[in-house]
Parts: sequence; structure tokens; C-alpha cells
Amino acid sequence: MKKTILAGALSIACFTGGFGLQAYAQEKVDVANIIHPKQVVASTNQVQSMSYQDIYKMFLLFKLVNEDDDVTIVTSKDSIIIKMSLIGLMASYTDGTNLFPEGEQALQENFDEFKKLYGDAIQMRITQSGNGFKAEIFTAGKWEAASNTDMGDLITVLNRADLDLKPGGYFTDAIGHWAESYIQLLYQAGIVTGTTDTTFNPNGQVTRGQLAAMIFRASGLDVNEDYEGPASYKDMQGFWGAKEVAILQEYGLLEIFDGNYFEPNKPATREEMAHVTASYLEAMEFDIAKANKNNTFTDKDQMRKEAVESIGLLQQLGIIEGASGKFNPKGNLTRAQFSKILSLTLMLVSEE
Repeated sequence: MKKTILAGALSIACFTGGFGLQAYAQEKVDVANIIHPKQVVASTNQVQSMSYQDIYKMFLLFKLVNEDDDVTIVTSKDSIIIKMSLIGLMASYTDGTNLFPEGEQALQENFDEFKKLYGDAIQMRITQSGNGFKAEIFTAGKWEAASNTDMGDLITVLNRADLDLKPGGYFTDAIGHWAESYIQLLYQAGIVTGTTDTTFNPNGQVTRGQLAAMIFRASGLDVNEDYEGPASYKDMQGFWGAKEVAILQEYGLLEIFDGNYFEPNKPATREEMAHVTASYLEAMEFDIAKANKNNTFTDKDQMRKEAVESIGLLQQLGIIEGASGKFNPKGNLTRAQFSKILSLTLMLVSEE
């Protein structure tokens, strides 16, 4: 995914005759040179078959990679509103991150006209309607309906990200939650599951066993290929993730759990999470040797010795934050908090 996939998607809908610019845009832009007719038909058919939940999940992922002042996405129980700054859209062409290069010239030539129609930002609203959805664009001071063709144009550009949504993952108890995009990212990556088909329990605590399971899934390891024998912990019998724990222990990712018992159902502490996550970074061959491990938290003296640098590393990489200058190493963390931490870690690894 690129930072401005969404920007490109919104712009293509504008530049190919949709969203209140039919006459003007068709006069200025050669649509045939932008999108092949077969692509438009295929995407329009795809839109017709997509549910509101599919659209919702798709934009959650774009919210994750567009967290800045130029793009805002607001979710609620039955709608999602996307707002894209026209100046930000222009900047995305300057820095080369826009996935719709065909629209650059049209934006430059017609910028003032777009601003008259949309104001400083393009706003799009997707509202649930039964199993489907209604799409609208805010133009000339009011919301106007967007056709399936308009949405098909948008999906054409979104497809350039090769995004293949998994079924499920529409968690009703995470709607509007600050971490819902991170949760969706990990769900789509097969790293987290819900507590039910429709709930995630974002504010529930992460157990040691769950921490190990999520790190294992993120690592790409395989229980059938990588398992060589049981872990040294004495309480693994009957635990559903015993093989995963054994493999992670063999790879040295669980060294902070250095006793005879792993206690898989015990809530993980923040310092345990930090040490395991830092160990994961090292195991993924992320170059931590040159990374700054300066730990500036004021409660550093309360941390386990082996976790001080791990916490400092994640702090300096922007993966973890504290509150009022403290990290609270002995405290527990929620499923939502770790979803963000692991998402940021995966994004960092993917960028290297």
C-alpha cells in the first residue's frame, strides 16, 4: 500500500467525469487514455458485488496509511467519511507517491475549478444501505449521489494496491475505536482473529500465550516445518499454542520468560511485550545494531534489566509511547494497544 492510494482513487473519480464534473471533465480529459473500458466494466461489476462491510474495511486500511492532516477518515456505526485535501493531493504528485499518475495534468490544469466545486478538500461519504451502500460526494455545498461507474473508477485505482480483502473482520465493537485500522491490518494479514465473528474485544488484555501466537504468525514460521520439540516450560501440556511457544523459544524470542513456567493465560506486561517485540525485530534481520536504544522514560529503574534497551529501541523507533514521561513496565496492555504496536513494527520491517 502507498500513502496516497486513496488520493489517487478520489482523483480518478473526479477526473473521469464523475462527482458533479460530468460536462467539464469529459471536455478536458480523454477518459479512454486513462482507463481501459474493460477495466471500467470489471470494476463497476465489482462495486455492485461489494458489501458495505467490504468498502468499510478497505477504507480502514487507507486510514492507516493516510494518518496526517491532508487525509482524514471518520468512521461511525453506519457510515464512513473520507476527506482529502486538494493541496495534499497536489503534493502527492510532487513527491511521487500517488498511484494515479495519469491524473496529475488534469489536477494541475483544473485545480481552481475543483476548488470551486469541492472547497479545500474532496469529501466522500459511504453509508450503509441494507447489505449494500450508498456513496456520495460533497460538491457545490451539498451531498450528491455517486454512481456505480464513479465508484468503479475509484475501485480501479484502489486495485493498483493489489488489495485482496479477506472475508469477515467487520468487528462491531471496534467501530470508531482509535485502533480499528491497526486491528483490520493485522486481521487481513492473518495475525489476529476476533473473539467472535463480529467482535474483537479491543480493550481486553493480551495474555502471554496470545502475545506469543501473534508474534509467531507475524514471523512467517510454520508449526509443521519449524517445530523440533517441546519448550522447556513445565506448563505447556494442553495449551493450544504449545508448539508456537516452543518454536519461539528455540529462536530466542522468549528469553524474558526465563522461569520454569510460561503461564500462557497470564496477562503479559508492557516490558515483556517490548522485549519480545524487539527480539522479533532482530530475528527479522532488522538492523538494530545501529539503532538508538536510548530509554528516556522516567520509570526506567522499575524495568527489568534485560528490557531497558528493548524499551528504549521501540521508543526511539516510534513504536511505543508512554504517558507523562513514564512507560509503566509492569502494567498490562490491551489487544488494541498491541495491535498498534505490532502494526507499526510490521510496517517498519516492510520498509527496510
